[in-house]
Amino acid sequence: MIIQSLMAENLLKYRKLKLTNLPAEGIIAISGCNESGKSSIGEAICFALFGRTFAVPAEETQKLIRWGESYCSVAVKLNLKSGKYVLTRSLDRDHNHTAKLAKTDSPNDPIARGNTAVATAMHDLTGYNFESFVESFYLAQREITTPNPHSQAIYTMAGIEPLAICLREFQQDQDREQVTTKNLEQRKAELEKQIDDLGFDSRQIYILETDQADLVSREQDIKNLQRKLSEVATDYQQQKTAQKHNLTIKKLLSRIRTLAFLVATISVGSWGLLNIEPQNSTLLTFISTLLSNLLPTSWLIYGILASICIFFITWLGIAILNRRELILFDLGQNLADIITNLDSLEFSLPKNLRVTLNSETAPKRSNKNNSERNQLHQQLPEGQLGVDEIKHITDKYHTWLEQILARLRKYHDDLRRQTVSEQERHQVYNRLTSMVANLTSEKAAANHREQLRQEASKLLQGATRHVLHQFNRHLRGLASRTLPLFTENRYQHIQIDNDLAVRVFSNEKRDFMDLGEVSSGTQRQMMLALRLSLSQQLVDRVVRGKQFIFLDEPFAFFDEIRTRNTIIALPKLSGEISQIWIVAQKFPEDIEFVRKIECRREIDEHLNDNALQIE
Repeated sequence: MIIQSLMAENLLKYRKLKLTNLPAEGIIAISGCNESGKSSIGEAICFALFGRTFAVPAEETQKLIRWGESYCSVAVKLNLKSGKYVLTRSLDRDHNHTAKLAKTDSPNDPIARGNTAVATAMHDLTGYNFESFVESFYLAQREITTPNPHSQAIYTMAGIEPLAICLREFQQDQDREQVTTKNLEQRKAELEKQIDDLGFDSRQIYILETDQADLVSREQDIKNLQRKLSEVATDYQQQKTAQKHNLTIKKLLSRIRTLAFLVATISVGSWGLLNIEPQNSTLLTFISTLLSNLLPTSWLIYGILASICIFFITWLGIAILNRRELILFDLGQNLADIITNLDSLEFSLPKNLRVTLNSETAPKRSNKNNSERNQLHQQLPEGQLGVDEIKHITDKYHTWLEQILARLRKYHDDLRRQTVSEQERHQVYNRLTSMVANLTSEKAAANHREQLRQEASKLLQGATRHVLHQFNRHLRGLASRTLPLFTENRYQHIQIDNDLAVRVFSNEKRDFMDLGEVSSGTQRQMMLALRLSLSQQLVDRVVRGKQFIFLDEPFAFFDEIRTRNTIIALPKLSGEISQIWIVAQKFPEDIEFVRKIECRREIDEHLNDNALQIE
């Protein structure tokens, strides 16, 4: 980048500043006494290019406005490798700061407008920013010191700025990752505490579900017993009700059977007397004659057959009635067995389900002895209990079973609620454990990412050290070519370590010396050589074209010989650093410059007619 012209208004010392047709090659000398406005020209260039200067902090740029004025403005025309541009800025005391960058041939069609947009565009065009500029191409009026080896400018010159950016981003990511990991650990600890406080036992749901299934089975068994008791008791009561009528019929049938048996016997005997001839028996003969006159033989046969039929019919009816008695016996036996099962049912239920009946609702079973049980077993099959007694007993048992079922349903509802609550706790437990698992996975992933970053950081640091080593070697070579020109060949070799610490080789001592062992003038010559070498590095790295440098009071503590030698040597150092601005109070009179600008305290305007151009 070469400056073609510079114009400013109300900037620092100058009410108006106008420098045009600036030469692209050679030394532009700016001379004058203290407070004559020499450094203001360099600050005007800085402000035009970057919107700030080295001497004034970025947050105090309103101090650049000339005392008593309300605004300042600056315009600079630049010749870059990509073309010619004009950059204008203005600033007022209300902190209104505007900027515009345009091509010289189309000033009304800006490339960028506004501070941020212009800064981005200038960086894209030149390849460097303000920090790199003041570390290389702009030497402010200050002591020339060793550059910061870890500054962005040095990284840009060395070509490791992308590596440095990656390392910074890795470190920022690592810091964020550490915060994230700490938060993950904290959240995991909180969740694990919630799990411990929850106290969930996965076996509890199985126990509750098993208890529910057991209750359902018990409830079904009791309902079956209740239904069976109802059916058997109903059948038994029906049989018991018919028992009295059956006994009456049975007695009648027994009598008829006996009568039929007698009639049959008499009929058979009479038939025998009629068909057997009596021998020497007057009585038998008389009876036989009498029967034959009273009853014909055919009637006797019919009587025998009828008696036999009536006998068998009555016998069959009695057998049927006896069968009914056996059915009543079996029903009584079944009813007795059911009652026995019910008596033992209480002891097969859990303690919290046992129902104790009082004497008003059920027969006393808890204190019933074996004889009473046996008596009931005898009475029921034999039908010795009345219908009302049987109904009373079964009603008591029905009431008792209903109480048990009610208790079972209540306990079943409690179990269901407990199961639902436990399932909800299970869902909470699963959710918490899933979250813990996810946090564990995230933490493992974070640890893996951190390991990768550490490995990548090691590789980047190794690459950075290698590039810096190569950079220092090249820088050392450039400085070693420059230093002899500045020191009349008294110092020819310079040593620069990775931290840019400088040592110089003394021909007299035949060894490298620290800067503290040489004079202040020699130190400044060495630092100037280093600064110019850094400038050349930045030109080679990013500019790759013609470039100006601005040296503000570089010859402080130089004697006249050193000053003369340095001025003569500067144009010979580089073909790319062609436009050299030098500020000094005075220059040797026998040295000619391509442009000489003389500044005076009493003049607040500097126009082209105040400048002396040497062809």
